[in-house]
Amino acid sequence: MPATTPVRSVRDQIINRLRGELLSGQHTPGSPMREESLAERFGVSRMPIRNALQQLVHEGLLVAKRNCGVTVAPPPPGTVRGLLMPIRVQVETFALRACYAGSLEPLLREWQSLLGVFRLACEDGDRPAIFERDMDFHRALLVQADLANLLPIWTQIINKTTAFYEHDKLADEDLPVVHEVHVALLDTFRAGDVEAAVTALTQHILNGEFNREVHRRWHQAKSRRR
Repeated sequence: MPATTPVRSVRDQIINRLRGELLSGQHTPGSPMREESLAERFGVSRMPIRNALQQLVHEGLLVAKRNCGVTVAPPPPGTVRGLLMPIRVQVETFALRACYAGSLEPLLREWQSLLGVFRLACEDGDRPAIFERDMDFHRALLVQADLANLLPIWTQIINKTTAFYEHDKLADEDLPVVHEVHVALLDTFRAGDVEAAVTALTQHILNGEFNREVHRRWHQAKSRRR
């Protein structure tokens, strides 16, 4: 199976960080994204910034207009999100079944390796990094299933369905529960029941009962520790 955590270029690191900021609502729709200020912030020349902005325009998170520069795109309407969410579920559950049909172990190792950085992002309250790590988890499904050619389409779907997530509605002190949800997913995958794993992944993507149950258990444990 191919490796899922390649060394990322400076351009890709900038793209991932800005994508996480945009998805976590740190930039107001319509606000400008200026090359000069971003280049100063990231300590790079304007070329990787320009390339990063072009990629995020292609993904639909930014809008480029002649003589107006690049601005933050408005959120997609709920009807678009409702249309695309079942497609995302279908793609990821197909990838998960393919991993079970082959060798699941590389995916489990990849997810386990990601849990540490995911936990740190949650503990630090770094919401953009949480979105980055969340995408890394789900991206690994496609890569390990040899569906990396679908990643551009999948990324655009993610960008237009993120409003279904609740990360941005959590208080900083409750962000570690996002990590716990992914720990629970990994445990479910390890159990070896493909249908239970597919159900859990589907409910997770739709922010359904699987996520709510993990939230309940986590808050109960938190209350007992007080």
